[in-house]
Amino acid sequence: MKKHVSVFAACMTALTPFCYGEITLNGFASIVAGKTLSSDETLYRYDNDVSFEQDSLFALQAASDLGDGLSVVAQVMAKGKNDWEPKFEWAYLSYELTDKVQVLAGRQRIPFYMFSDFLDVSYAYNWITPPANIYDIPFSSFNGLGVIYNDSFGEFNTSLHAIYGSNPENINLNDAAIESDLKQLTGAALTLSRDWLTLRAAYFTFEHNIPVFDGLADGYRAFGQNEMANQVQVSGDDAQFFELGFQMDLTSLFVLGEYTFSEVKGAPLGETENFFISIGRQIDELTLHITYGETKIEQDAITQNVPVGLSPQLDGLIAATNGLTNSFNVQSQYTTLGLRWDLHPSAALKFEYTSFDDENNNFNDASVFKTALVTVF
Repeated sequence: MKKHVSVFAACMTALTPFCYGEITLNGFASIVAGKTLSSDETLYRYDNDVSFEQDSLFALQAASDLGDGLSVVAQVMAKGKNDWEPKFEWAYLSYELTDKVQVLAGRQRIPFYMFSDFLDVSYAYNWITPPANIYDIPFSSFNGLGVIYNDSFGEFNTSLHAIYGSNPENINLNDAAIESDLKQLTGAALTLSRDWLTLRAAYFTFEHNIPVFDGLADGYRAFGQNEMANQVQVSGDDAQFFELGFQMDLTSLFVLGEYTFSEVKGAPLGETENFFISIGRQIDELTLHITYGETKIEQDAITQNVPVGLSPQLDGLIAATNGLTNSFNVQSQYTTLGLRWDLHPSAALKFEYTSFDDENNNFNDASVFKTALVTVF
């Protein structure tokens, strides 16, 4: 796994500019095809018709060294699922304050996970896309400040990445663009690495504002149920996110995994726990791997103190709220089998089969097969 990340990093930095103001262009691309194995199944936005859009993408990254420790980076990405509409994923200034401290300002990637910096760069890891239960998140970038501190701690190389900012853009919730305003995004990720072992921990908090539930809240207020309205409405609620990760590279064998916990206090969105563990072996240009993951979301009913039978309208609000909270209860697991073939120094061909099981609703059980050609340039 580290080999692929190192090769990608080398590709992205091999043309470091030596002239003041010179612009260096690099990029990456994924051409992905996938389909479910039954006509009545859907999984990860795939159905029984072969799709080339869901996970395919093309990106260009421009970097320029302005001298005296100052540089600028911008990354534009177009995704097939978004009709190939280009969008700035990164656009920030970087300043090397010291040999150990780097300050970033602008639009950046949030360091939620081990592979956040390479989230869309399929060449940098063995999966076609990272495990969906953890990495398929509503948002991954923010606008603000970041500080990266690199040093050594005993026999470990350490990296601390702290951020502060906001994300006023719409988020992707259940494949729908939801109006959102995330403020005071604060937190840090700590990575310790030594030889074959990498350990990681991250914690972030932010203020959550999602007006999509305001209609329910206004309905309850009309009946004088202000406490219930405040429970339903997601406005100024504090969210927290916690992550633990590890990676072991033992010659040709590797093992890695991540665990995450998240919740929005005071909002009916449930407490979410995710984890995956992946094991693989590299044999020359081939890498075989298997990944197992689980998701658990728990959300209790919140309408117990609302009187029933006073009016059909209030009963309708109660039913809608119960349906909403019930929909957030999830217990699922999946297994992914994959094969990677490094057919070129900067390109790989990948194959994956995933079986998904929903313990709460068997109708959601599905399997999907995907293949991808990925590259960096």
